[in-house]
Amino acid sequence: MSLQKRLFIAVDPDLIITNKISDLITNLKNGFPAEGFRFVSRQNLHLTLLFLGETDVCLIPDISKKLDAVCQKFSEFDLTFKGLGAFPNKRKPRVLWLGVSDPEPVTALANAVIRSAGSTPDSGKSRFSPHLTLARVSDEWRKPSSDVFSGIFSTHGDVSLGTTRVREVILYQSVLQPGGPRYTALSRHSLQKLC
Repeated sequence: MSLQKRLFIAVDPDLIITNKISDLITNLKNGFPAEGFRFVSRQNLHLTLLFLGETDVCLIPDISKKLDAVCQKFSEFDLTFKGLGAFPNKRKPRVLWLGVSDPEPVTALANAVIRSAGSTPDSGKSRFSPHLTLARVSDEWRKPSSDVFSGIFSTHGDVSLGTTRVREVILYQSVLQPGGPRYTALSRHSLQKLC
């Protein structure tokens, strides 16, 4: 039986932006306290390019090699975090997220990563939509909470947290634990430096 690891590929915001996102989460917790929200911990803030799921460990070297090849074709770029959104909608969200104002560079990178992994979008899923997850909402709490959601979006919907420079792509392992997932970087892949 082969050993499996739960993997995903992501980019991380820099420390300044991570601190601002963490402050936003604190403001949301204090301003809209609710048991139904499971906020992402500060150390787990990232923007996922591709979720690979349970993957045979023998494939990790090949995945890393492919990520190196992809990153050689992309230069560093800026990513500006702006605006709150929700999946599947703002009235009864399952996921509360922070968006980006200029999605083209990160979308191009994500699509290249997806192609390199040999993945194709599932027929039931939409195309890559760049976002950084802030919180997940429990199913039982979604129905009676529309006032809370409308308050969140009216107060913080247009939030702008600034710009981070994306310099690398990271292959992460996710280990599910009772207190929340723990992420470990397995490999880092640098983008081409800007002149």
